[in-house]
Amino acid sequence: MTQEDQKLINWIKSNISRETLLPLSFDIVEEQKDDVYARMGEPNEVSDIIERMIVEEGLVIYDGAVAQIVLAMLGGQGNIELASVPIETYWEGQVGDLNNIRAGYPINEFIYDPDNPESVSSNLSEKGKRGFIFRIINANGHYNTEDPLDGKTLFEGFPNWPTVHWEDWKPVAGENAWVAMAALHIYHNKYYDASTQSYKNDNNAIELQLAEELARAALILQAENGGIRMAPLGTYRNPADCATPEEEEGAWWYHQISGENNISWYSAFRMLYEVTKKEVYKKAMEDIEFYFQESFNDRENYFYQGMHFINGAWKPNDEHFALDVQTWALTAFGPEKIDSWFGEGTSFAIWRTAKSLSGVHDAEGNLLGVGYIHEHDRLSVEWTAGAIFAARRLSHYYETINDEWSYKARYDAFTMRRGVEVLRSELSDTCAAYSYSSKRGWIPFGWFSHDPEVLSLSSTGWILFVDSHYNPFFLPHKQNKEVKQFARTVYEEIGF
Repeated sequence: MTQEDQKLINWIKSNISRETLLPLSFDIVEEQKDDVYARMGEPNEVSDIIERMIVEEGLVIYDGAVAQIVLAMLGGQGNIELASVPIETYWEGQVGDLNNIRAGYPINEFIYDPDNPESVSSNLSEKGKRGFIFRIINANGHYNTEDPLDGKTLFEGFPNWPTVHWEDWKPVAGENAWVAMAALHIYHNKYYDASTQSYKNDNNAIELQLAEELARAALILQAENGGIRMAPLGTYRNPADCATPEEEEGAWWYHQISGENNISWYSAFRMLYEVTKKEVYKKAMEDIEFYFQESFNDRENYFYQGMHFINGAWKPNDEHFALDVQTWALTAFGPEKIDSWFGEGTSFAIWRTAKSLSGVHDAEGNLLGVGYIHEHDRLSVEWTAGAIFAARRLSHYYETINDEWSYKARYDAFTMRRGVEVLRSELSDTCAAYSYSSKRGWIPFGWFSHDPEVLSLSSTGWILFVDSHYNPFFLPHKQNKEVKQFARTVYEEIGF
């Protein structure tokens, strides 16, 4: 670990709630906050107030999971203890004023199986049967809070009542997959015996229990086409964005499947199968593979962002190109599997499509990074890090198949790693972090990217994965050692 990477680790470990020790997803240098929040939407728009609250004191559980996996990767008692704080919180199901952060039935009316609403519980005492964790929680454990723009604690247009309060209750599948993955990385660190290649625990560890509990809810949401639905019935969607009365009643999320969510659950199921050897997880993986083989655009060589259920059938979501579905598929499945599905060279064709639709280039045409959708003027550090992993896997796989493809992917990985450095902030002699993105703008999958002054836990964690050649989609003993050594050798050759 270099001194420059140690600064990133120091920031991750310090960017936590002083009240709960839970990680915070974002950070803004104090003297920049007024300007940044003034540019973050309008003073009196509910959605903008909520966004500012999330940036100030929110924990996106996916971001927290990235940090947990970084700490598990590093190891050591102190790091594992800090990584375990979210696990303990999620297992208890509450934090501070937030009395219930688990979504089920009947307490908060989320239904995973319409034929059996009680199959997933929101009763915190029914451990093993409870539902997903809400995707974003207040890291300080606060319910009533304030708008960080101007400190207002009352707003007449706020949902439900005028007190400014936490108002994001969406139990989304993908974020919960990452919680399961993080729990299993920690479990592996604590209980894996390399000498016997087995786990020493008796399966009662809360890390494994939490991962299996979340997996149980995901399996109930697995649709007939193999994909995991995005969220249970009852998940809120803005009525202005709903096309039918059914959607207004909380059915929209239930009738959506996200490719990114399913790559995440595929990886979580793979880890669970490796740990437990339970066939149910292997079967779930096979079903997700079927879903991806059905959700591929073979004319333009990319995976659809997802599918939606309409008129009695699952149809591709083709309105927007999703860059992360391509790079995460290459990183988590690997080009060998993808080429076995669709033919030799498909993985490199996917990468060509990804670059052509979402690449950000310099004046000489070098690839600096990638955006989120079909765009060329916004760079995401986190999504670029995923693209670096994809390019590395491509370069290694095609080394003996097509030297030109291998070289191009290797060069792309190099230029992207250099390209994100403009979004690194040196905060002190001992701390540094990476921005969320290069500019603020709407992402049509449901959120805004942020100005460079907004520092990001997920961005910083993913850069540490990149620099450590550590693929978070796999447990440590299942990392592809050949790919890892190949990437490390290339890194050394180019002096990075």
